[in-house]
Amino acid sequence: MLPVTAQWFLLSRPRGESLVPLVQVALTLPMALLAIPAGVVADRVDRRRLVVAVQVVVLIVEAGLVVLALTGGLAPWSLLALLAVLACGIVATFTSLSSMVPDLVRIESIPAASALLTIATNATRVIGPALAGFMLALSSVGVAFAAAIPATVLLLVVLTRMPTPTSFDQAHDRWLHAARDGIQFVRHSPQALKLMLRSFCFTAGIMGLLSLLPLLATRLGASSGELGTILAMQGVGAVLGALTLSHLSRVALPNRIVAVGFTAATAASGLAAEATSLLVLTVSVILAGWAWTTVLATVQAGMQQYLPGWVRARGLSLLLVATFAGQALGAWVLGWVGNTVSLTWTLIAAAVVLFAGAVLAIVLPLKDLHHLDRSAVRGWSTPELVVAAAEEDTRQLQVRVRYEVPPDNQPEFFQTMASLRRIRLRTGARRWQLLEDSEMPGVFYEEFTVGSWSEHEQQVEARAVASDRSIEMRARALATTSEPSIHYFLKVNVTRFDRNHARPRTAPGTPHGQDVRNGRARPRGGSRASS
Repeated sequence: MLPVTAQWFLLSRPRGESLVPLVQVALTLPMALLAIPAGVVADRVDRRRLVVAVQVVVLIVEAGLVVLALTGGLAPWSLLALLAVLACGIVATFTSLSSMVPDLVRIESIPAASALLTIATNATRVIGPALAGFMLALSSVGVAFAAAIPATVLLLVVLTRMPTPTSFDQAHDRWLHAARDGIQFVRHSPQALKLMLRSFCFTAGIMGLLSLLPLLATRLGASSGELGTILAMQGVGAVLGALTLSHLSRVALPNRIVAVGFTAATAASGLAAEATSLLVLTVSVILAGWAWTTVLATVQAGMQQYLPGWVRARGLSLLLVATFAGQALGAWVLGWVGNTVSLTWTLIAAAVVLFAGAVLAIVLPLKDLHHLDRSAVRGWSTPELVVAAAEEDTRQLQVRVRYEVPPDNQPEFFQTMASLRRIRLRTGARRWQLLEDSEMPGVFYEEFTVGSWSEHEQQVEARAVASDRSIEMRARALATTSEPSIHYFLKVNVTRFDRNHARPRTAPGTPHGQDVRNGRARPRGGSRASS
């Protein structure tokens, strides 16, 4: 409702036509810029309370819009500024609510829950503009702005009554480190990268049709009423896609469902390129809306199922960045092609991009993760280090795990360690390597570096999941001892000591390793098993 009302307000101002495109800029640019920070915040605080606080701010801004509009004090630039604040609230709310879905429903119900969210989202694309137009026809811009307030109040009422999810990262590291941890998790997660690539390719291709739709309809002689109907058909197709998604989920795996969606979008772009009537164009728009829900809801559900609770909002925010980046790049590049060549060739180029996305189902297939248990588990008990508490957050920690592996088990052991490497890196390790003892064949050392002892405690106590745990248990089963020994080393920064100090100062009782860069940490109760 708000964008339509804002655009109508600008059209009524002198030279306001040139400012109308800035409404979408004011709404989308903050979403792209703040998606990752919003994910970091949502992963570190109570998500429900965060959304409540954000919606209170949204309510105040909406009330400000109403007051300024009714009193005649609303100017174009103040309107755009307030819309940008509302966009910040949208991205924070969307990221938090999406990450709360796995905490509110069973894991097998996540696809259906994502489909319901998609229905709600796309239904607003049909209902919102219609309500705004109705209110503007009956009354004024201020009253139309006020009509959006009950929805915000209703959301606040629902949030105060829903249960409080508790799966958020309770690490005390800095915000930039938290953002880095989220990026590192996705970087070392092939499934997450494939899902982001799907979202980017789909939105980049489908924007060729959606962004040029007004021009296509006008070229075919559509009136303003017919154009509004055609634009609403995208929302109708999206709702139909959500209604059919549950059936598709029962008969096909996500990889095939996404491929079908890409194929439907390819057909929609090709059909629009050859459309000779408004009826054919309308069919292509409905098909594009159906593909929109089929692909993006499946991708989002796959991301929600895959991401553990401690990093879920950050991972979903990166997916949101990929989605917005695809929309922006697709609209810009395909718009340039349309202005340089023709609308027909633009739609053909978009169809090629979408067809390439369908081929990804063969080249980079999505894995079926329904059988994986992504619930949080506790790792091994961390020892008590004999080191000053102030140094636990400032000195890098190196963890060394020793395995004795028989020759017959070594090929499978190496494959398992390759998977374990990705697990260590996405849960907080900075570097990882596997070493073989040159004097003792069959003895291997897994070494990885963590930023601090506190980060390692989070890695062990809050970031492990059951499916990752099974991989580590497999590595331990391939060794001759079921309890591999583990040792800890704290980095010593020798550059801060001058020549008058022959030996760096460490906490009492902490022996030194042979490597001058590291100080040896003494675990309590002997060696401990790796998580």
